Amino acid sequence: MMKQFGKTKWTGLLRCALLTLLLVMMMAPTALGARRTVLVHNVREMMEALGDHTEIILAPGQYNLSAWLRGPFADPVIHNFAWNPISPPGLYQVYHELELAGFQDLTIRGQDTEAITAEIVTEDPYSSVFKFLNCQQIRLAHLRFGHIQQEGHCTGAVLNLEQVKDASLDHLDLYGCGTYGYEARRCKNILLRDSVIRGCTYGLVSAAECQNLKIVRTTFKDTSTNLSLFEVNHSRLELLDCTFQNVLGKINSLDMTEGKVIQIYEI
Repeated sequence: MMKQFGKTKWTGLLRCALLTLLLVMMMAPTALGARRTVLVHNVREMMEALGDHTEIILAPGQYNLSAWLRGPFADPVIHNFAWNPISPPGLYQVYHELELAGFQDLTIRGQDTEAITAEIVTEDPYSSVFKFLNCQQIRLAHLRFGHIQQEGHCTGAVLNLEQVKDASLDHLDLYGCGTYGYEARRCKNILLRDSVIRGCTYGLVSAAECQNLKIVRTTFKDTSTNLSLFEVNHSRLELLDCTFQNVLGKINSLDMTEGKVIQIYEI
């Protein structure tokens, strides 16, 4: 009788273990912390694919955020209030500014080719093309971002980072801005490399209350301003092996080290 009871007990435990294993295998990869990769072909697919531990690959083409916002597919995925620390990761919009907020381990990239084949644009002159808020481990690569407005007529940056930590920005082309190509506020550990910033009106980069900002092997071009090209406050910005073409403006604290251009601000 005792042997039969013990056999029944172990059979039950084995069934429970097998059921648990089956449930784990059926769980979504993101629930287990694994990364998922999604190939998208338009703005709707891109926005609906956003999530933690996700790599989004853009097929060649232009991704017009303004056209998507005018259509029927934006409202279901946008929170029409400001992000706050207890909000879930997602898309948030207050007035004109669309924000990608609260994401961790998110990659958005074009195809890994020598020429950039995917372009993300906005028609809205008052907003940034792409804004990240309170995100960690963000990667953008092989992408072109721009305002499709007449030069100097917009008042938003191309790329806007606020409270972002550990971001890698590779092989980007940032253009056509009425303010700055790249803005950062209260960010830490941001690396921009092998990229181009061009056609900006106020200046090239604006940063405030940031730590460890680096720009490496990047070309700045076709920008003329009476203001500082690098508007940096209470921050540190370092430029390594960067090139300036057809750029007019003010630059302070310029050092030369071993043939490399290093621009450091500590204010």
